[in-house]
Amino acid sequence: MTNSEFYSIVNEDLIEIAIPNSSHFSLGTSPYFAHQNGLAIDIYQELNLENYQALSPVSGIIIKTKEMVAPKPKFNGGINKEYLTLIQGDNKLKIFKILHIKPHVKVGEKIELGELIGTTIKNGYFAPWSSPHIHLEIRPKDDAIRARGGESFSLIYSNKKKKEIYGKKSQEGKEFIPVTVMSIFKEFILARLPEELYHEINPFIGVKGNISNHNCIVDGGIPLYHKGIVLLDNDHQLKSIPLKVANGIKIGELWNQRGNFGFINYDPLKFYLNEVPIRGISLFIAKFLPLIKIIPYDIEEHNYSINSIQRLTVSYFS
Repeated sequence: MTNSEFYSIVNEDLIEIAIPNSSHFSLGTSPYFAHQNGLAIDIYQELNLENYQALSPVSGIIIKTKEMVAPKPKFNGGINKEYLTLIQGDNKLKIFKILHIKPHVKVGEKIELGELIGTTIKNGYFAPWSSPHIHLEIRPKDDAIRARGGESFSLIYSNKKKKEIYGKKSQEGKEFIPVTVMSIFKEFILARLPEELYHEINPFIGVKGNISNHNCIVDGGIPLYHKGIVLLDNDHQLKSIPLKVANGIKIGELWNQRGNFGFINYDPLKFYLNEVPIRGISLFIAKFLPLIKIIPYDIEEHNYSINSIQRLTVSYFS
């Protein structure tokens, strides 16, 4: 894969992070501290459960690799190991920290953006429905390994005026959200929402939310990870106000803001697929209309047909 098939999502202070044009990514679809505080990026070259050859989202010198013990997974096909890779880029005060990748590189080697860095793994830090991915943080040089901490960053937003590329049809007041089934696994279903339920903050596209009449992109696991992140198209300060999606239902409350990132506490919601209770949904961001994960309570065979339209509904716990 050439650099022309990547696009930059972070580029500041001699720090560049770029991902394949075909990848999904997420800031908040995780229960861990770095994600809940907008300090990490998960990059998904694929959203299925198969491990794959991972391509580096950064350039630099490999300064450390380490194999560590991880919790034993509660699903088949996982391992009880974790792998750490540290990369020194052009900014000599910062380090790129990568997890969940068994490295194919050695200390002292130079790696370029888009080159093979290793193979994805799944361990006990993953949920059964978690897809293999690159976990990436920007760390201070003298605090590169610790689980907490991490450097804040901003995503690159285009200054070009956004175009309304999706239909105007509203889902407001509808009793259900129609979702199109794209792929089926025992652990989850990958689906796509109607185009009008997505929002673009160029070049990023994600599920549309609305805070105080400002459209935003919603990112996170709802309600299973309790907290999430929204991308705002400017950094004007918003007060603690409701976040609404799709058919106008309130799904959470803004509790903090850092630049263009808004931090959300999700409400205690109940999701249903065709009136059957499910665990919830996971959201992603991409350069195209991203898929969503529909996560059942149990691992099971699903009888849905590809490209069929199913009914997703949400309500509050009573």
